[in-house]
Amino acid sequence: MSIPNPQPHQPNQPNPYQQAPNPYQQPPGTVPPQASPQPFGQPPNPYGQQAGPYGQPPAPPAPPAGPRKPTPGWVWGIGGVVVASALWAGALFATGNLGSDSGSGGDEAKADLAGYQYTKNLCDVSPLDAFKKKYELDSDSTATTHYGTRQKGFDQSYCSRKLKDPEAGADTYSSIYVSSTARWHKATDPKGEFASEQKAYEDQSQKTYTYKTKAVSGIGDEAYLVTDTSGSDDDDLNGMTLAVRDGWFTIETRWSYYGGADDKTEPPTASEVEEMLTSDTRAAMDGLKK
Repeated sequence: MSIPNPQPHQPNQPNPYQQAPNPYQQPPGTVPPQASPQPFGQPPNPYGQQAGPYGQPPAPPAPPAGPRKPTPGWVWGIGGVVVASALWAGALFATGNLGSDSGSGGDEAKADLAGYQYTKNLCDVSPLDAFKKKYELDSDSTATTHYGTRQKGFDQSYCSRKLKDPEAGADTYSSIYVSSTARWHKATDPKGEFASEQKAYEDQSQKTYTYKTKAVSGIGDEAYLVTDTSGSDDDDLNGMTLAVRDGWFTIETRWSYYGGADDKTEPPTASEVEEMLTSDTRAAMDGLKK
């Protein structure tokens, strides 16, 4: 005998104690998706949209950055300088002028000094043997002066000596000097201006003294003799200079005479001075090549 069901038949009802299915739970047998790898060394994109919870719309994108500020003018100025500097450096590399120094390094290497060696004391190679046949060296301690200098563009050596005429009395007022200047040009070839420098003396002539320049041969690449006389009288000799250029080396030797009104001695003639200057200048040049 069946026992009647006290409850009437009811459709299936949800169990209030049964948990709802987890929307995030993956179906069995599936592999959760992997996040997209980021490039090495790069931070994740802060503006990439991430999916929201199941059933929710994606998160709104981050607000865009504010308006870009205009680039300051000084930045464009620096950029222009960098570009100009790059073009300038490129031109120097292309022409081969990068690193050259026209004052010394580049030109010094090609300077033709004709074998003459620098010496600080030019007196050491200038014995004045020719002038000593007529004069004596003054024994005063200040009668001889010399110096030498080495510069970027040239080297120079100088020597000056006071002479005395053995025939002059103790009360003579005359003074005789022989000075020499040697220059080793390292930056500029003196050839283009050498003759002009000697001819320029003539434009210094005044009523009381006159300069005359003439070319001489037989010594160096070129040489000039400059004569200084009183007024228009060629026999009243005050001084004479022999200037010689040999390659980029130049040397000049000057004889100067200062006579007193009561001086009874006579200075040598112009031809005698020229001969002595030529002989002693040549000897000095030979001494600088040893």
